[in-house]
Amino acid sequence: MFKSIFIFGIYILSIIVFIPSITVYFFNDSEKVYYEQENKSLDIVDNVEILESEKNKEVNTQSQNIINTTGENIPFEDYIVGVVGAEMPISFEEEALKAQAVAARTYAYKRIDDINKSVDHKSIGQAYNSIDDMKNKWGDNFDTYYNKVKNAVYDTQGIIMTYDNEPIEAVFHSTSAGITEVSENIWGKSLPYIKSVDSKVDEKAPNFIYTTSIPNSQIIDMLSKKYPDIDKNNIINSFETGERSEAGYVLNVNVCDKKISGRDIRTMFGLRSTNFTIEKTKDSINFTTKGYGHGAGMSQYGANFMAQDGSSYEEILLHYYDGISLQKIY
Repeated sequence: MFKSIFIFGIYILSIIVFIPSITVYFFNDSEKVYYEQENKSLDIVDNVEILESEKNKEVNTQSQNIINTTGENIPFEDYIVGVVGAEMPISFEEEALKAQAVAARTYAYKRIDDINKSVDHKSIGQAYNSIDDMKNKWGDNFDTYYNKVKNAVYDTQGIIMTYDNEPIEAVFHSTSAGITEVSENIWGKSLPYIKSVDSKVDEKAPNFIYTTSIPNSQIIDMLSKKYPDIDKNNIINSFETGERSEAGYVLNVNVCDKKISGRDIRTMFGLRSTNFTIEKTKDSINFTTKGYGHGAGMSQYGANFMAQDGSSYEEILLHYYDGISLQKIY
C-alpha cells in the first residue's frame, strides 16, 4: 500500500514538473518561429525612385485620407498604424515601434503631393495591413497588439524627420551587417543624412549570418539569360566578389569580363543582403550573408536592441539618420 502511494506520488510530481517544462519548451519554440515569421519587413525603397528635394513643403496630412485595401478612406494616422503593424514585429519594444512610426510617417509625408484628393496606400510604397489583416495575423491577441501599435503611432502623432527644413527619405531595413550603408552605394544618390553608422547590436538578430546555396546550373542559366554574350563555360570559375564599400557591402562581382553590381546579384539570387562572401563547391556556390535588407537608414533590429538598452525613439532616430531634426507638423 505504501509502495503504491509512493509510486503515485512520484507520478503526480512528474506531471507537475515535466508538463510545464514541455509547455515552456514548445511555447519558446513557437515564439521563435513567430518572431522570425514576423520579420518580413519590406525594403521599402529598393524599387522606389529617390525623390528630389522639396523645400518648405507644406502638406496638411492631419486631414489627409488614405484609401486602404478595402477601398475605404481612413485618416492618415490610422494608415500609419497599418504600416507599423505590417513593417515591424509586434514583439519589438515600444520605443522601437515609435521610431518606426516616425519613419513611416516621414516616408509617406514626402510622397503626398495633393491634399485635395484621397491617396491610395499602394502609391505610397510601404507595406500596409488593414484592421482585418491584423485581426487575421494576431488572432486572440489582436486587441493587445493593436493597442500597442496604435499607442506608438499616436504618441508620436504629427512628428516627422527633416533635414534642412524638408522631409527626409526615411529609408529603413530589417538588419544591418553590423554597420549601415551610405545611400550612394545603393541608389546612386548621396543623401547627407544617410551615412554609415555603427549598428553592431544587429549581430544579436536571428539569422544574422545566413548561407544560401545556389546550384551552379542555376547560376549559369540565370546569368547567361541576362547576359547572352557571356562565356557559359567560364561563369563559375571566374565568379568572384570584387570591390566592397567601406561598410563591407559588395559593390560588384566579377564574372568573366563583366562587373555585376552586388545589388543585382542579391536580387537575382534572392540573397538577404549585399554583404556576402562566397564559397564554391563542386555543384554550387554558397553565399554567406550578414544582415537582411539594403542596409541604409534605420535598422529595425538595431532600433529594437537600442530600445531594450534604454534608448528613446528620438535617440534611435538621431543615431541612424545623421543631422536630422524631429519636427511636429500638426
